[in-house]
Amino acid sequence: MAGVRGKVLKAAGLKNVDLFGKSDPFVRVTLEDAKGEVLAEMKTATKTDDLDPVWDSESFSFSPDDKHSGHLLDCSLRFKVMDTGLGPDVELGQSLVPLKLVPLMEEGGEEKLFEFSLGIAHGKSPLGMLTLQIGVIPSAGWFS
Repeated sequence: MAGVRGKVLKAAGLKNVDLFGKSDPFVRVTLEDAKGEVLAEMKTATKTDDLDPVWDSESFSFSPDDKHSGHLLDCSLRFKVMDTGLGPDVELGQSLVPLKLVPLMEEGGEEKLFEFSLGIAHGKSPLGMLTLQIGVIPSAGWFS
């Protein structure tokens, strides 16, 4: 069955949005179809007072249902770095990765290492970087 898997490894250079201490980041990973509908999601652990958090290879593995599996390469992964605190969660930055850009891998193979920008604040300063490993597992029928 077709799917996508990977690991959230670390972020660097995140902005501090807390009044006291530093941001408490976590990453929300979503698999989205071409219309932006969320097909699957996961969330990493929260790192307290850390602008350069390292996660211990927080893994994700998404296998869309039969309705979407044939169109997996039309989907995207969204990595949204959020700060949790007393009020509502605050977005620190995000990356949207079309699966067409992610290398195909064999079952049991190793995901490829990527580093993505989390965007630019007000056209001036970078919001940080996110380091991940990602791979797309093709369905058996894709190449026959």
